Amino acid sequence: FHLYAWLTEAVGERGAVMPEFPTGNGKVDLLVRGEGKAGVIEVKSFRAMHELPKARKQAARYARGQGLGAAAVALFVPTEDEAVLAALSGQEVVDGVTVTVVAIGWG
Repeated sequence: FHLYAWLTEAVGERGAVMPEFPTGNGKVDLLVRGEGKAGVIEVKSFRAMHELPKARKQAARYARGQGLGAAAVALFVPTEDEAVLAALSGQEVVDGVTVTVVAIGWG
């Protein structure tokens, strides 16, 4: 919820941040709209490497559903090791949607 609060403050009166809350699966999606632009953020907690492709696909599906060609995944990782965070971060085209993963460390 800190990310949601920060985004709401950053967007201010120029737009809106609309969360789509989870139904027990541990994820929150954020739709950000403002000044004629829109974006989606899939929020995930890192558990295992094999889950990352699924997170990318979910983000791509969410963006496509909103008519967008790009999405972001905010991936919260229980480490502050910059090498690990860099290895998990990156950009990939998934089903025609550019998905950017940003690994965010916490310790």
